[in-house]
Amino acid sequence: MICSRKDDVLVNAGPYLRSAEVTRRLGVSGKALRLYEAQGLLRADRTPAGWRVYGPEQIGRLHQVIALKSFGFPLSRIAELLSGGLPDLAIFLELHEQVLRREAKRVDRALRLLSVARAKLAEHGGLSSDDLMNLTKEIAMTDKHNEDLSAAYEAIAAKHFSPTDQATLAANGYRGMDKPDVGWGVLHEEATRLMKTGDPRSPEAMDLARRWMGKVFEATGGDPVLTRKMRAVARETHEQPVFAAASGSPNEMMDFVGQAYGAAIAAGIMPKPDDTA
Repeated sequence: MICSRKDDVLVNAGPYLRSAEVTRRLGVSGKALRLYEAQGLLRADRTPAGWRVYGPEQIGRLHQVIALKSFGFPLSRIAELLSGGLPDLAIFLELHEQVLRREAKRVDRALRLLSVARAKLAEHGGLSSDDLMNLTKEIAMTDKHNEDLSAAYEAIAAKHFSPTDQATLAANGYRGMDKPDVGWGVLHEEATRLMKTGDPRSPEAMDLARRWMGKVFEATGGDPVLTRKMRAVARETHEQPVFAAASGSPNEMMDFVGQAYGAAIAAGIMPKPDDTA
């Protein structure tokens, strides 16, 4: 729904969204919206007909709530953080992030080691001392490679994305280019196959572009500015040696998908964006 304020009355003219549209775009339930309102975390405006609507400021606030909730904070602590009840929000978030990162690394390492050990055990019926030492060395090398990927991506992302951008992407479920994503992996494999045909205007390529851009818009919320930033981050990240070694020629793939996207728009398969990303 589109409406704005005039003399403290909402009229049809500005970027206000009804509850149903907010739940669809942000993936949050109507029950959760009402709970956030009850907790004082969010406030809805009302149209003359009594419909709940949310403006840009409220949507931004909701993004903050969703992001902090995804970090593991309870609603009571989120209220403190958003109201400025803690002396230094940046330091508090940094400490919490460090704790979660350490725990995530520990769990990931344990899972990888367990998976490899099970495979060895199934193949040989036992694990020798050499097997255990080799597994440990392999995990250490994998950890170093993952740390290099994360460092390269995070440095570039910090240059292009504002804290608000990062919160929006996190709230929309985007974890970053340094994290494995099965959905993107499938699209990349399909793009590699279609690039061999060399025709971005083929029906298969245009359908790939539709699904590819749908995943991009899911992360950016369809914001053309954030979409452009995401593309810039992707291109710069792909130029880093540690990513290039693992991904081949991803910028050529992006160019191919971009051409297919343009062809899909021209064919009416996808709507023409108001501001081309």
